[in-house]
Amino acid sequence: MKDIRCYVNPLITRLQGYKTIMLIAICTLSALHPVLLSGQAMVDPANAIKELKEGYLIIRFPTYKSKVDTLHAMASRATDPKNKARIDKELQQTIEERDTLFADYIEAFKTRYSFSKVAYIFDYDAHDLNTAHYYNLEGESIAVADLSEGPLFYVFFERTEEDALDALVVYNRNMKKVPKPFPNDFMRGGINILFLKISDKKFPSWRVGKMNKRFNDFYIAVQ
Repeated sequence: MKDIRCYVNPLITRLQGYKTIMLIAICTLSALHPVLLSGQAMVDPANAIKELKEGYLIIRFPTYKSKVDTLHAMASRATDPKNKARIDKELQQTIEERDTLFADYIEAFKTRYSFSKVAYIFDYDAHDLNTAHYYNLEGESIAVADLSEGPLFYVFFERTEEDALDALVVYNRNMKKVPKPFPNDFMRGGINILFLKISDKKFPSWRVGKMNKRFNDFYIAVQ
């Protein structure tokens, strides 16, 4: 019968080899861990609300530019009077919707928002935020260099990820959505719309007022 050591010794050697490989893998992952965390650049809600208080909330206004340009082109090519009239009507409705939304929200931020400074850009100009044209609520141009001195946050007209509901959504300077419990996703719908229908208050005014209150409440809560 062979000595049992001839079986045991190779097994021990193999296990020691596996152990060495595992230690190397663990050390490698430990070294990479800080890099992975920094790459994720997690947004802290408490810090975000404090930064917003000292900085700018920048509204990205929708302009429906693609739709307006397309309708303009269709109207210029239309030869049938009825078809041209239909296109012109849709074009006018789109422009009125755009201009009303802009005017109502400018007024709402002037009268119902005080948590931070406010500026705005147009969506067609927002592909590069470093070269976009920024304006204050009076429509006066603001230099990018002046804005960059403090924290910047952006509010987009878009839809929620969960329910695809119309909402105002807040992002930080790195275009990362500020997570809960930071106040976000200021949605339209439900009992709020029913209340507004029987009052004289416009929805943008109510929505911006709600945003201002929730920002202030959260800011006080994290002090």
